[in-house]
Amino acid sequence: MQHVENSGRHAGGGASSRKPLAALLICLAVILIAAGAIWAMHMRAEASRDVGPHPIAADIDRTAAIPKPVVEHHGNSPDCPDTDCISLMVNGDLLFHPHLWEHFQGANTAAKDGSAFNFVPLLQPMQRYMKASDISVCEFETPIAPRGGPYTGYPVFAIPPEVADAAAKVGFQACTHATNHSWDQGAEGVNRLWDTLAGLGVQQTGSYKTEADSKKPLVIESPTGGGKLGLVTGTVSLNGFEADTEWRVDRLREASDPHHRSDIDKAVAKAKAARQEGADVVAIAMHSVQEYIDDADDWQVSEAHELADTGAFDVIYGAGCHCVQPIEKYKNTWIIYGTGNAVTTDAPAERIVNNQGMTARIQFAGRKGEAGSWRVSRIDWLPTANRRGADYRWCPISADHPDGTCWSTEQDAQVRQRIHDVIYKRGADPHVVREWLITKEASAE
Repeated sequence: MQHVENSGRHAGGGASSRKPLAALLICLAVILIAAGAIWAMHMRAEASRDVGPHPIAADIDRTAAIPKPVVEHHGNSPDCPDTDCISLMVNGDLLFHPHLWEHFQGANTAAKDGSAFNFVPLLQPMQRYMKASDISVCEFETPIAPRGGPYTGYPVFAIPPEVADAAAKVGFQACTHATNHSWDQGAEGVNRLWDTLAGLGVQQTGSYKTEADSKKPLVIESPTGGGKLGLVTGTVSLNGFEADTEWRVDRLREASDPHHRSDIDKAVAKAKAARQEGADVVAIAMHSVQEYIDDADDWQVSEAHELADTGAFDVIYGAGCHCVQPIEKYKNTWIIYGTGNAVTTDAPAERIVNNQGMTARIQFAGRKGEAGSWRVSRIDWLPTANRRGADYRWCPISADHPDGTCWSTEQDAQVRQRIHDVIYKRGADPHVVREWLITKEASAE
């Protein structure tokens, strides 16, 4: 019995102890559930705090993604129709004969310090038109003599080097000099002109001091920021001379010449090299030799069209004929066949066109650095005379008479009309090819 009672007490005590244990387990469960709930609330709170900054971050990203405003470079021409423009001013030959340079001589024509001649007054009237352009390029027709002379005229030229001084002073940034007179003084004349222009800070192409120079494309950056211009040139003739080596003078010989194909290929290769160096547009200057004619000769037409067909050039312009010739759009390329003379001495009546010229401003429009976006948007033409009254001066013959008359009111009007008729002879679109009225242009601005 005692054993049984003891057993009974033992049994009764186990049942009693299970109740607090169950309660304890229930309490633990409640605590765990509560803790879980609190943890969940905490995580939701954290999540809600994480959501807060996201819209701000998104706003920052959107702000950063807004593109910067496009910077436009319209240049100095009046109506750039795109983001960027480059305007190129070109005119005809700087053609100096003794009777012209004698009018500008100093006290000592043998002086070697740059005072032998002063041609700045002859060229200075161009500056108004240069300022309405971005890049101005001259055509240096002949080699120069050493400082102090001796000087020679036609047929084998060595003109005063002060012509180069004046070209630099009035504002020409570059000059071409692949002409029929390039080899008049041989390699010495080529080297002298190269060194003189280089010393004056004038960029150049056409005839070369070294083979390395002959392979470098000329690329001119527009000072108004619109882009870069590549410039190529070539002459059909060296007046029967032969240079000492093929690389001395850029050539564009006629189709019957065995060098014709290689001349075209070299010009195209230079154009491509210029684009590889960042040129947005490329122009080529052709120097012809058929003189005093109102229309392009067979070589000019065939050569210009062949160059245009390569697709390497945005514009083609010419000099050498000492006469103004038509402007033509061939397929998608504009061609200015002849710009006449920029400055020259008087010629007799049978060669009266020698005394006349045409300055052109060619505007290219596009987007800097974007190939395929560029085109010629306008060409402004300006008839010019080689005199103002009794003085030799570059003189604009314009309908708005910015500087008064050149020869006389009647003669100016006749020459202006003649040049107008010549320019449109090949059907140039007058909406693109327009007379350059600089007074009206300035008033509009």
